[in-house]
Amino acid sequence: MDEVKQKRNKIIEHAMLISTLLVAVALIFSLGYLLHTQVPLAVVSSWSMEPTLHVGDIVVVYGASQYSIGDIVVYESPSGLIVHRIVGVNGDKFITKGDANPYPDSIHPDKFTIKGRVIFVIPYIGNLKLIFERLISH
Repeated sequence: MDEVKQKRNKIIEHAMLISTLLVAVALIFSLGYLLHTQVPLAVVSSWSMEPTLHVGDIVVVYGASQYSIGDIVVYESPSGLIVHRIVGVNGDKFITKGDANPYPDSIHPDKFTIKGRVIFVIPYIGNLKLIFERLISH
């Protein structure tokens, strides 16, 4: 009888693990919808936002209809996603700059180029993604 109980417990453990994984995957895929953005998560890949953000931080991004000076935003550039702070506004364009950079960015995104505002930071977990990308690019 004890063997039957152990098998049943193993089946329950596996079912719970599979259920948890399915919920996690569903949550990840629905994040964009829930946060109103095409880019709900981004990994900080440079030191330009030190000391506020660090290489490997994962930022959670919310797509807003308006952005203000002081917001940390994620925007699309020709070289990829950039995570910088809005330091000024020039007409319908935003002037952005990394906190550690001496000068503003040469690209001035508009509200359509900005994917969203950083609302939460998960420290350093994104290093796994950065390491993996470096390994497969060499």
